Amino acid sequence: MNLLKELRNVDHFTKTEQRLLTYIDTNPEKIIYGTIKELSRNAGVGEATIIRLCKKLNLSGFSDLKIELAKDSLTSPPSHIEKESYLTTSANLLKDAITKTEKLVIESDINKAIRILSNAKSIYLFGVGHSGESARDYAKTWFRVGLVAHAEVDPHFQVQIASFLNSKDVVVALSLSGHTKDIYDSVRLAKKRGAHIIVITNDFTSPIAKLADVTLRTAVSEFLNIGSVSGQVSQLYICEILAKGYENYNHIDTTKLKERALKAIMNKSM
Repeated sequence: MNLLKELRNVDHFTKTEQRLLTYIDTNPEKIIYGTIKELSRNAGVGEATIIRLCKKLNLSGFSDLKIELAKDSLTSPPSHIEKESYLTTSANLLKDAITKTEKLVIESDINKAIRILSNAKSIYLFGVGHSGESARDYAKTWFRVGLVAHAEVDPHFQVQIASFLNSKDVVVALSLSGHTKDIYDSVRLAKKRGAHIIVITNDFTSPIAKLADVTLRTAVSEFLNIGSVSGQVSQLYICEILAKGYENYNHIDTTKLKERALKAIMNKSM
């Protein structure tokens, strides 16, 4: 289904729906990476109008609309991309992931997350699949600035850890989609136990995001780039921001830390 083509051919829309269709037709990428509230505000229509339009297009809801637009972008790449070599295309995808994520960063939310991390007794990073690999990278990166966090990628251990947490602990949940059930179950239990929750996700309205004390948004959505390097790059950009912010907030002398680490590594040489 080419949704944009379908939009141009369907009749019997109200004036409000036509205004919404025009916005969708000219701003598909904003909708793919945005929320229903953002679309409502930007298009100047109510959320009920958006849902009603989705039904007219035989879509179950806003998420299906995003999926169809994303599929169109995959099957119909811009002409300038087609002319590029795969080397340039790959580089541009990764650059684009960082640039788009940077635009979504809200400094007050970053600062709130840094304060939560700075006051934590223990920090756990929860992720599965590619987000699990990102969780491991977070732990390594943060360790270099003196921020100790434990990455757990096994859902069974995640939920066990969550059952022992309290108000002095923090869970950082990584899920591009925000709908990963294993992560949701563990985060919900951790929140019930009183732990602070930081969620890093593409979807502010997702079930996991709704459990958060603070949500930091990535720009690469799961359904569009499932298992992609660009998705991980988007997450790792947030990781780097938090590391630098923690370093500045706590006046960490990373030079001394690096010297100690270097000495320890040199002692491993033969």
